Amino acid sequence: MKRHTYSFILFVCSQDPFIDDNIEFARRLLALKVTHYIHIVEEYPHGFLDFGFASNNIAQFNVEILSMLQNIVRQSSSNDAGDNNDSNPTFTN
Repeated sequence: MKRHTYSFILFVCSQDPFIDDNIEFARRLLALKVTHYIHIVEEYPHGFLDFGFASNNIAQFNVEILSMLQNIVRQSSSNDAGDNNDSNPTFTN
């Protein structure tokens, strides 16, 4: 991983049974000095992106997550083109 110049963006649910693994992965990235961001979702369980049909709240949050991912891709493209000096992803609409 260290030889790659990628940034890692982790979306972790606070109720996820794998949260400890995700946090440990983030710690390993930190030890390797690999740029990463961890976004902890408080409200929903593991797999919430598959449950948008079950609740309007989850469906709305799925839209927000997709918007965040689109912003990250746009920012990444801008950074690759040298258009933007800020490499931190924006987690807002």
